[in-house]
This record gives sequence, structure tokens and C-alpha cells, in this order.
Amino acid sequence: MKRTLITAAVAAGATYVVKQGQLDSAQKQVEGLQDSVTGLEDRVRRLSYNTASGGGVNLKLMPDPVTGKATVPLEEVFTFDRNQAMCRVDTNPEAFKMQTYSMGEVVIEPYQFFMSMVTTSIEQYEISSLPDGSRQVVMRGGLACATEVGQAITIGSRTAAEHATYKIVALDAGIGGGDAGDTFAFTVFFDPEEAPVNHAMFGPEFTFTGEMVVGEVTVTDPRQ
Repeated sequence: MKRTLITAAVAAGATYVVKQGQLDSAQKQVEGLQDSVTGLEDRVRRLSYNTASGGGVNLKLMPDPVTGKATVPLEEVFTFDRNQAMCRVDTNPEAFKMQTYSMGEVVIEPYQFFMSMVTTSIEQYEISSLPDGSRQVVMRGGLACATEVGQAITIGSRTAAEHATYKIVALDAGIGGGDAGDTFAFTVFFDPEEAPVNHAMFGPEFTFTGEMVVGEVTVTDPRQ
């Protein structure tokens, strides 16, 4: 009888050890699944970071030096994604008149205008879907802006960039770029102390945009 009790106790202990081992194994499997899910969530989050991108040409019409009517084409090239954005005017093939913020009205002769804005930081990046079904991204941060206007005395510089802050709003209205309703607007905020040249040219706030004649804006809302 005593031997039987000992045998039963040993067997019960062995069963407990086996069950405990199974529980430990199951716990490790659960922890492994949790790690996998966390890893997938992190990957999806990283992939969703670049859910908006685009590039193209915005065309705006500047005032004619003689008539004052907005008939002189000026092209702004732009590009952006999760990590960068830029807007650039390499030159002006035709003369145009420009109303500056603090230097009055100036006539800029052909091939005498240059402007480059390149982001240095992206501190806000928000994607949203609008009631009409379009999607937009809003970006904020800092940038380097270099502007040069060639006159009797050259104003500004192509290489000496000034710091400013910005707000970008890019709208994806569907496949087809500007014809579908896509837009790209680069609003820049110039401080007179940090950006004296650009503040004198454009004022405390200026939006660089136009009719998108080339390119596409693509915005995907990861929540949909």
C-alpha cells in the first residue's frame, strides 16, 4: 500500500512537471506571437510614414511690366515625400513686374530671378480624408530659402540661404494630377531678423502655388 502511494505521488509529480512544461511552452508561444504582432505593427507604422508624395510644375501668371495684367508665365517646380520637400524657380524667361513687401514695385528682367526652398525639418505630417473623397497631407517645419533678383544691384543670393518656417498642403483629388484637381501649396513664414531678404521680397507670409500643369500628388490614408 505504501509503495502504491509513493508511485502515485511520483506519477502526479511527473504529470505536474509535464503540464508545467506545456504551460511554459504555451506562454513562450504567446509571447512570440505578441512580439510578432508588435513587429508587424511597427513595420506597418513605418510603411505608413510615406503615404504621401508627389512632384510636378505649378504655373502662375505674373504681371506684365507694361500692361500690369497677369499674363507672364512663371514655372515653379516642386517635389515632396515623407522626408523632404522643395519648391524652385530656376529662372524667368520673360520679364515680369513684382510687388515686393518693402521695396516697392520692381520689374525683373528676363533670366534675373531665382528662388529655392528646401525643407530642413519636418515637424508635423498629418494625413486626412476630406468629405468629398479627396485626401490631403499637411506638413510643417523649417526650411532654407535662397532668393536672388538680378537688378542694377543684385538682391539676395543663390547660395546664402535664410531660415524660415513653412506649411505645405498637398491635395490628392484623384488620378490625373492638376486636371483631376490635385494642388500643392507651399506657404512660408519669413521672420525679418532670420530672413531679411526674403521678408523684404515676400513679406511675413507668402504662398507659393499655381495651376498644376505637370505631375501628380498621391496621398493614401492608412486608416482606410
